[in-house]
Amino acid sequence: MEWKVYFEDNPGCHRPHRGRPGQEVSCGAHSAWGGQHFIIPAIYLCGKGLVVDICRRVEREAIEAHYQKLAAYEGMDIDECPPEVVELAEAEDPFGSFDYLPSAAINGKTVEYSRGAGEYYNPLRSKEEIVCSGEQAARDIVKHYGLDPEQGWDLRQWSFPWATKHRPAHITSLTLTFTQREQPAEAVQFTAAPGKVVEFAHPVTGVPCVLTVKDLKPARLPEHEHFGPPMEWPQEMVQMEYTLTPAVTTGWVQVNDCAPSDKPIRKIDAPSKDGSTAIIGGTDGPTAIFVSGKQQGDTRTACSSLHFAPVEPENIRWKATYYQKQFPDETIALL
Repeated sequence: MEWKVYFEDNPGCHRPHRGRPGQEVSCGAHSAWGGQHFIIPAIYLCGKGLVVDICRRVEREAIEAHYQKLAAYEGMDIDECPPEVVELAEAEDPFGSFDYLPSAAINGKTVEYSRGAGEYYNPLRSKEEIVCSGEQAARDIVKHYGLDPEQGWDLRQWSFPWATKHRPAHITSLTLTFTQREQPAEAVQFTAAPGKVVEFAHPVTGVPCVLTVKDLKPARLPEHEHFGPPMEWPQEMVQMEYTLTPAVTTGWVQVNDCAPSDKPIRKIDAPSKDGSTAIIGGTDGPTAIFVSGKQQGDTRTACSSLHFAPVEPENIRWKATYYQKQFPDETIALL
């Protein structure tokens, strides 16, 4: 099929569009930032903005080694795996463990991306697996740019709106800056009680840090409904308020429960109602609420995992995780 790229569309997508496709400009730029091999094969000049394709090579040997580590858990439900195994698998996944955000400077004006989309190309997948997983678009991208099909590829497409009202008549300079997303650096586990002090050190700077528990009490999630099949959801939790001294100035800290939430239960005969939910989860996966590490002035709030039965606050084992950038930003000249 004819290769076309549109502003804020999925990479490798060939759906009909009313507008004009972007004008392709070859770049062939390379970078070895963060120990990773990046290729920016082309950019696209569209009516609404600039589209940049970024291809990060994922070494075949790294993918094979990761598969070997997970072989012992093949066929096992994710809820049956020890939490530390799941965390290690996510942390060492050669495709998803390295994450970044780009910004572009067009004619000296910096613009942030308005949309990013991506595909993974895994050379170890068979043709049947590719069809079932919907990864044909990734194969199209690899073929279009002439990338090595024996290696893995993290393929991302980023859309940057023009800094001016209309597309600039001339682009005299264009640079792309990579910023690494913060990665988990170290986790410290502890139990909590009102007034308890937990001391630990920043894993990068070595600066001592003190976590002081201000309050610890049972709480209950408000009644809610979940879209889809009628479900009964765990609602009992423990809420902790705490402070960090001194304030973390590099990276950030997240505090959450070490234990997973109870799985929701399908209610076959329960009536369905319209409503909304404050819970993210599914019938075959853990449930979580997104208030962990919420900051309110100098006091932060963390909530435990969700359970059907009340849990004694002192029995919760918490985990404080540092998130830190490992590499400085990298700027690449494209034009």
